Amino acid sequence: MSVCNGRVLLWTLWMWTWDVRCDAQVEEVEIFRFDRQSAVKWTFDPRSEWNEVKLRLDAEGAVPVLQACGRSVTRTALSPWIERKDAHNILLDITFAQEEEPSGQQSPLGIHLFDRDTSLARFRSGWTSLELHNSEPFAATVPHHQLSTYFKQRRGLSLGSVTHKGLQLGFSYSGTCVFISSIRLYYRRCPDTVAHLASFGSSAAGSGPLTGSCVVGAVEVSPPVSECTLEGAWEPVDGGCSCEPGHQVRGDTCQACGMGYFKPATANDSAGCQVCPANTRTHREGSERCECVPGFSRLPTEPADVGCTKPPSAPVNLTAHHHNDSALMVLWDPPLDWGGRQELTYHVKCEEAAETGSRWQLCGDRVDFLPDSSELTSTSVSIIGVNPHHDYRLSVQAWNDISSLQEAQQASTATLTIHRWKRPIVVITVGPGLNISEEKLSPARVHDKRPFLWLTVGVLLGSILLMAVISIAVCARRQKHTRLRSDEDLELVPVTAEHSYRRPQVVEATAQQTGGVEEAAHVLEGLGGSLLANLKEVLVDRNKLTLGKELGKGQFGLVYEGVYTPQEGEDMKVAVKTMKVGIHCQEDLHEVLREAEIMRNFHHENVLRLIGVTLQREQDCPLLVPLVLLPYMKHGDLRRFLIATRYGDIPMFVPHQSLLRFMIDIAAGMNYLSSQGFLHRDLAARNCMLGDDLRVYVADFGLSKKIYSSNYYRQKVTVRVPVKWMSMESLSESVYTTKSDVWSFGVTMWEIVSRGRTPYPGVSNHELLDVLLSGHRLKPPKECDHKLYEAMKSCWEKEPDRRPGFAELGETLKGLLSELPVLEASQEASYINQGLEAAAAAVYLEPQVDSGGRCENVYLPSPVAAVAARDDGVEEEDGYLKYTHSPLRMTITEEKDEM
Repeated sequence: MSVCNGRVLLWTLWMWTWDVRCDAQVEEVEIFRFDRQSAVKWTFDPRSEWNEVKLRLDAEGAVPVLQACGRSVTRTALSPWIERKDAHNILLDITFAQEEEPSGQQSPLGIHLFDRDTSLARFRSGWTSLELHNSEPFAATVPHHQLSTYFKQRRGLSLGSVTHKGLQLGFSYSGTCVFISSIRLYYRRCPDTVAHLASFGSSAAGSGPLTGSCVVGAVEVSPPVSECTLEGAWEPVDGGCSCEPGHQVRGDTCQACGMGYFKPATANDSAGCQVCPANTRTHREGSERCECVPGFSRLPTEPADVGCTKPPSAPVNLTAHHHNDSALMVLWDPPLDWGGRQELTYHVKCEEAAETGSRWQLCGDRVDFLPDSSELTSTSVSIIGVNPHHDYRLSVQAWNDISSLQEAQQASTATLTIHRWKRPIVVITVGPGLNISEEKLSPARVHDKRPFLWLTVGVLLGSILLMAVISIAVCARRQKHTRLRSDEDLELVPVTAEHSYRRPQVVEATAQQTGGVEEAAHVLEGLGGSLLANLKEVLVDRNKLTLGKELGKGQFGLVYEGVYTPQEGEDMKVAVKTMKVGIHCQEDLHEVLREAEIMRNFHHENVLRLIGVTLQREQDCPLLVPLVLLPYMKHGDLRRFLIATRYGDIPMFVPHQSLLRFMIDIAAGMNYLSSQGFLHRDLAARNCMLGDDLRVYVADFGLSKKIYSSNYYRQKVTVRVPVKWMSMESLSESVYTTKSDVWSFGVTMWEIVSRGRTPYPGVSNHELLDVLLSGHRLKPPKECDHKLYEAMKSCWEKEPDRRPGFAELGETLKGLLSELPVLEASQEASYINQGLEAAAAAVYLEPQVDSGGRCENVYLPSPVAAVAARDDGVEEEDGYLKYTHSPLRMTITEEKDEM
């Protein structure tokens, strides 16, 4: 009801401000004109006193003039029957002249309108519509050729309304002489118009009230009614329409809000469409509400213009310290991601190891929480009443108002396991019965009455049993590392992603050995349940992989040639990617496996697929080292291939058609990745691989990000980034979107056409942003087609929304390819295949030096921990910088310009 009342009030305000008249010119519809009719069709009485003469009234020549002169009392003329069409009120334009009367009293010219369905045979006396007088009659002595100055014109004379099918015009005159030079009958019509978002079709003047219809995208507030006046203008509209939800007023129309925009039902018509708030999207045009993206929700009480939020991430730095044998202090830091909301509380749960049945059970009433276990606003809690001889699992869940709308989120909970920190006191009593007492038993007395022999045997057996118990305890401690010291506090050290706190240990380095699938799965489980779930299907047995020669070295990794044998008798040649720096902690291992986790979900003919993942032990490395199995690409990356052809290392010519096909393949692969919600963030020719069939595959996902909650990603940690391929918003604000990948694709297109040259030659990294902000862009490469360069430039628009998408770019490139001569398959193969083997031989060399003697880097992603572990010196890399997300500092590496 409130929405309806709002629309009525809006319509009323609009009525007050609307111009009541239409600015369009009044239309006149002619139905009869004398100079286009033959005089013989008129009926004259008496016939002898009516004549048609020719008079020169203007410079254009003689015109027909109807003359009525004589001595009869009254002379009449009757026009033929005229169809009225949709006229309701007839108007007349007439030009005539009168002769002076001898009496000095001028007789009027009578004009009659006969509203008839059929024609009259002769003039009938009756009601006279008009009587006209000429204010300046001419004398009888004036020659006919001088009469032109005595003709007077009367315009817009209303003859009255008509309702029948047709009409006839009549004249009557009783004076000496009258001349009629022009007669024009017509009616006025209001043109098509739109008012109050209601459309009115053209209508004849005087036709009465007309009900309009709402324009497309509008709904009726009250019936819109207007009337065309006799002057041919529309009356003010009574009633009107309003744009329906999801539409905005544009002129006289209602325009549907585009994708990503909305307009709620409660908004005024004067308000335009609004951009969808954060973490929302629309599924169609004309939306009145933006729906939350998966993983995000909106409270029922929150309005439509408020963005969606999500439950917070898990608290960080969860630790525990014991004050005494029965009290623990649990501390944590707030989550890194609050889910976009301000309110935040914590819920603490305590579980202890069950003696039988399930693994864990709630701690029960004997354990108390200070100040409380739920709705905590502080980041600490004391747990009183714990047993130092039991294992405990503590969980702290971050909570906001959205948490209640979604199922319990594992991502919002941090968990730690505390193993018993006191060993049960076992007292061994040596006595006649050789009994071993249970925990905390008091020493038993020795019975003096037993024989000495039995005492001796008992002591010996007791000693043997004591040694066995001690041996078993030592073994158990070495294998499981679960018992802690009994009489002093220990530092609790996290060892897994779902923190399990144990005594610090030293892991002995072992000789290199292979790991099976079960061992790898156990390691992944320690890194987090999601990583195991995502990589479990692609885990392979290390024994089924045979490493061959080293193909190349990058900044952080090695690439080997390998043979993978999934089953006996089936060999597959693969490229094996691993690390050449040590894996020192779980975070390092997790970061290395993240790229494999991303790749396992990709299934597209232009995206490099993942074959498998395995782990192996390396000497001097405390953790397993990952090996990532990828398809073997003997032709290497696209940029090295292009450089080799440019410098003549490969004696061949790559035609323009092939270059366009390379770009089309990359656009298709990136369109797939963006549709899956992935940002590549490192798209360049060096990260695109050339297959045996000349197909290009998008590869190297070390910087890729999955965007679940929004359409962008903001870089927050230290990492090397490809400066000269980055968009302006990424350089200035560290914001990445699909449209920033489009910018990188434009630079990649430039690389391909220039056959592997480095972009922005002579411009250092720290100068690049200023160069782009000043409006400068890469110049077209030599022999670059104008249309192709325009496609590149469209990728470098300052505003991301003005850049095309990958699907549109793919179609543009296909159109450019269709304009070129078609190469026969054999012809193109002779251009390219003859040199691919030569290109492959130089792909993975270390150090990588192109044919021009210029240093190149192979970029492999580094774990954040590994980056942080290096010294503070910033390494120089081609087109890269080491970026620290801080408002106070940005460290930039100067590039080694190739060009």
